[in-house]
Amino acid sequence: MTKTGPRKTVRLFVAVYPPATVAPRLLARLPEDLPPHRTTTPEQVHLTMQFIGDMPPKKVDEIIESVERSVSGLRAVSLVPLRLITLPRRGPKRLVAVETDAPGSLMELKRRLVTRLAHDPRRDSADRFLPHLTVCRFRAPARMDALDDPLDEPAFPVEEVRLMRSVLLPTGAEHREVASFALM
Repeated sequence: MTKTGPRKTVRLFVAVYPPATVAPRLLARLPEDLPPHRTTTPEQVHLTMQFIGDMPPKKVDEIIESVERSVSGLRAVSLVPLRLITLPRRGPKRLVAVETDAPGSLMELKRRLVTRLAHDPRRDSADRFLPHLTVCRFRAPARMDALDDPLDEPAFPVEEVRLMRSVLLPTGAEHREVASFALM
């Protein structure tokens, strides 16, 4: 009997990114008195539209086609940063995020991605989707009062959707673009 090593996979997700000038402004809004945390680097601040997970490399072309079809016909959108929040809402907090509004085009994209790519569409339902950009993660779950601080930040355009690969490193995840898809 021949032993084989672990199957090689790629960890994938679909995301939208703010323009390069927006992330540093959002990161600057982090309170100074947070528990020990790791701040998200500006180039990795994003809104996850659909986590896909570990997939065999041979499935990547099929996933690219699914994302392309999901994006088809959707218009570019502007997102409004609404508030700085901690998540999860109940219990120990794991991260700080910027919650955004939920324009119809964004929600339609989420619905399409769930239909095409979710492992469990009921659990990943667009009805439970909270659009947010993670700006820091706590080193350990934190028992603290929830943040819910309104922001006065201008809307920013989202003109493309990206399929990303997440490579887990000792220093944190590194995101690498697999493909991008323009919105109309």
